[in-house]
Amino acid sequence: MKKRLILFFISLMFIPHIIYSWDSTAAKFYPLAVGNLWSYNYKSYQNPLGCSIAANQYNYIVRITLDTLMPNGKRYYKLTGGGTYYHRIDSASMNVYQFGQGNSECLVDSLLARMNNSYITCNNFPRSVVDTNLVLFAGQMRRTKQIAVFAGNRRLMEGMGLYNDYYCELGSGYNKTLNGCIINGIQYGEILGVEPISNEIPADFKLEQNYPNPFNPTTKIRFSVPLYKGGERGIHAKLSVFDILGREIQILVNEALKPGKYEIEWDASAYSSGIYFYRFLTNEFSEIKKMILIK
Repeated sequence: MKKRLILFFISLMFIPHIIYSWDSTAAKFYPLAVGNLWSYNYKSYQNPLGCSIAANQYNYIVRITLDTLMPNGKRYYKLTGGGTYYHRIDSASMNVYQFGQGNSECLVDSLLARMNNSYITCNNFPRSVVDTNLVLFAGQMRRTKQIAVFAGNRRLMEGMGLYNDYYCELGSGYNKTLNGCIINGIQYGEILGVEPISNEIPADFKLEQNYPNPFNPTTKIRFSVPLYKGGERGIHAKLSVFDILGREIQILVNEALKPGKYEIEWDASAYSSGIYFYRFLTNEFSEIKKMILIK
């Protein structure tokens, strides 16, 4: 019996450190799992006087679509929406890494970082934790971690992931804030952004005439995204509104979309009567249509 116990304890010494190093509390600040989804409100700024008035504002959705093995031999989660990224959490350090060019990876966040801890991320700028306050979200006070970055800050929320990302330098920047999310099948907050209105897979790209037209003050725009020729189920698409002078005044969609038929509403309450144009743009397709606002 004593010999068995000795062998048992010796075997424990050779169990990989990964079993003991995973910090489930820290991991909740960056919940990576296929099917998880986040809806963000995005505001862009272009004002030399400061980042106070948004030049553009829209909602978009980020979703995890895949858990895949990358060429460097490590597994990453694929995030699509506003771009495509591959992230993973290292089980020993609890660092969040992003897969990049040359089969390399760089640091995105350090989930074990505490107050006043600093670390260097992908862009070679230092980040440091500056507060760990509670924030009200989806009817509940939740623990957060605010991280100071170059010319801005980002806030991670326990159980939710990235809650806010803000950047402003010389009046140019953005502010991204969480509307809502679906984590492990449970919805928190509002899911705003564009989602398919049909499971039908269109044969081609298509931009339809808005309806009603003329309108006051809201109108709906439908468009279709086919199966991407490269084989991926999704393609980056942008739907923008322009004034009569050709200036882009609002971005309605700017994200990677899976195949399907979509509908989005444009609220023109802040704009005057007149002729406007909307453009649907991808790498392979571009079309512009005219609409009339009458107040």
